Amino acid sequence: MIEYDRDPRTGGRSKWSAVGPLRLAIEGVTSLSIKPLRWVGVATAAGGGLLGLWIATNALLMGEAVQWYPSRVAVSSFFGGVQLLDEQLFVFLNSLGSERWDGLWLFVTDKLSWIPLYVALMYLMYRHYGLKNTLICMALIVVMIAVTDQLANLFKHGFERSRPCREAHLQEIIRYIAPRCGRYGFFSAHAASSMALAVFLGLLFRRNYRCLVFLLLSWASIVGFSRIYVGVHYPLDTLTGMVIGALMGFLAYRISQRFKNIRADACMT
Repeated sequence: MIEYDRDPRTGGRSKWSAVGPLRLAIEGVTSLSIKPLRWVGVATAAGGGLLGLWIATNALLMGEAVQWYPSRVAVSSFFGGVQLLDEQLFVFLNSLGSERWDGLWLFVTDKLSWIPLYVALMYLMYRHYGLKNTLICMALIVVMIAVTDQLANLFKHGFERSRPCREAHLQEIIRYIAPRCGRYGFFSAHAASSMALAVFLGLLFRRNYRCLVFLLLSWASIVGFSRIYVGVHYPLDTLTGMVIGALMGFLAYRISQRFKNIRADACMT
């Protein structure tokens, strides 16, 4: 159902809004106060602690197998040693997976799985900042993601580091469950684009939803880890992608501040 009401921000002109179950549900969630959302952060921290304990426990059981796996990485230089440690950490983290959780992590690593989240965030932008400002921010997001992906492709063809699922000496000892294995993996475009979006939107909504930035950063970190779980990226690939993505998200936010027609409590500070 569509209803018309007066919007004081537009000088009393009529403004249409869609009223329906979806909007009522989203508004019910977004109208929660900050205090209850703090418990989400506490729960996230507790979950991270339990995950760390689980990893540490499994490390005691699998440390020897990970330490002595056959590697073909030369350690005659500093970068060779870093690459060797990166491989060892990948084998360890990747070996923590099990068939019981494969379906979940395949869902997490699929970009299409997060379309409902993107739609909800777009609605929040429209609800707080209006249509015009939302279109500006969406254009910045599109450019930001495109630049991040192209930068990832530039790095991949520049460094030409093969993905772990392409290494013959790793294929028999790792768990590879991804639908496909690309050629080069440094750095992860998945991790970079997710972190860029998390940082940009977290800064954008920091005055309205203080806890949202922590939830988005946790989401981006989980997406980055999923690339290790499915066997297509080393930890250094995902970590580098997350750092570059965070810089791209901050840069896009700073650019958004240059638009004077965006409200002071939206993209402007």
